[in-house]
Amino acid sequence: MYQEKIKQVLIKEHKEKPTLIQKESYDAIRNGASLVGLAKTGTGKTLAYAIPSLERANQGDANSVVIIAPTTELAVQIRHAINPYIHALGLKGVSLVGAGNRKRQEDNLKKKHPEVVVATPGRFFDFFSSGRIKVGQIKTLIIDEADDILEFTKMELLSSLGQNLGSDSQILLFGATDSEITRDAETVFNRNFLLIDVRNEQESTTKHYFLQVDNQHKIEFLQRMTKLDHFKGILFFDSNKTMMRFAGIFGHTKTKFELLANEFGKERREKALNDLATGKTKLLLATDLAARGLDIPGVTYVINFDIPSETNTYMHRAGRTGRMNAEGYVVTLGDDHDLRDLKKLLADQLKVERVYFAGYHLTTKKPKTKKEKEQTQEKTVKQTVKKNKIKKRKKRNKNKGYHPHYLKGKK
Repeated sequence: MYQEKIKQVLIKEHKEKPTLIQKESYDAIRNGASLVGLAKTGTGKTLAYAIPSLERANQGDANSVVIIAPTTELAVQIRHAINPYIHALGLKGVSLVGAGNRKRQEDNLKKKHPEVVVATPGRFFDFFSSGRIKVGQIKTLIIDEADDILEFTKMELLSSLGQNLGSDSQILLFGATDSEITRDAETVFNRNFLLIDVRNEQESTTKHYFLQVDNQHKIEFLQRMTKLDHFKGILFFDSNKTMMRFAGIFGHTKTKFELLANEFGKERREKALNDLATGKTKLLLATDLAARGLDIPGVTYVINFDIPSETNTYMHRAGRTGRMNAEGYVVTLGDDHDLRDLKKLLADQLKVERVYFAGYHLTTKKPKTKKEKEQTQEKTVKQTVKKNKIKKRKKRNKNKGYHPHYLKGKK
């Protein structure tokens, strides 16, 4: 399926068995088709679009593979993930992100003449409008988290770019959720698209829980959660304002955590991600914008501080855990009204179970009330007393009854 050089890297990274989305989309991409690829988060979408696209690239064809990602963090993550394959094929790559040094990035474009460009929309169009990247150079345009980028950022620019690509080029739209934009891709880009949607065929091991708590006790519950076995989590907020206000209060507790906020510099954001990945901290506070598409190894818990407003938002958050079929839990905090809203939001898509603390883990088994515990204890005492009476009775009767004498020996 893959070129020998690529196979060697896959073996080295223990990824030799292709995932479903990788298997289903490979031939179509290698043959130059434009397609919409939909798969659950954490199922290998990055390599699904990257490997066949890199195999199609020719050495020396500058800017022929362009990958657009919605955030700096995701762009950097993609670049790191595909770097071994870029090098294996003798290609060169650069990252063009808003948080990076613009002059250094421009020098890399001029001197390296990279075949592969990974960029955020703003910085890409900055260099595109200045003529550093030309439309005729692009043979493969990949838009990752397509539903997010096309709906919220640079829609008209990306549409115009796609429509002006050469007839021998291809456009790949990849994501975990579809939207009106990805469904109308043929109109947006004025070309035919092949749809490969494997979401319903992919099994997920992630469990979805609801933990009942009022606002007054959320901090206490979150502190308890960080003490659960194998905890490494991301706490999601709907807005940056709510997150910063909560962080100010939570900072007075003994619980260590990091923040992923848009107003922070690149180094601080990278440190926050790295500290969670390496285990220096066990909790990361983030908003959807900051954490879109991130792949942080070993995240076991995703916690919703409030009920997400949209199903897609919930799904993207959930995708930060349970990646590649690893252990994962999504826990939403709230009251009875929130539970009803959550079940309505997810409808028939996911089963949400109410969960409770049980020592250093969570359980779906409802704990007994104080009255029930007292009744159980009383029942246990009665059973013990009854057993002791039976034992005593048996002991008293042990030597009673008819016991014939042993026959005397013959004279």
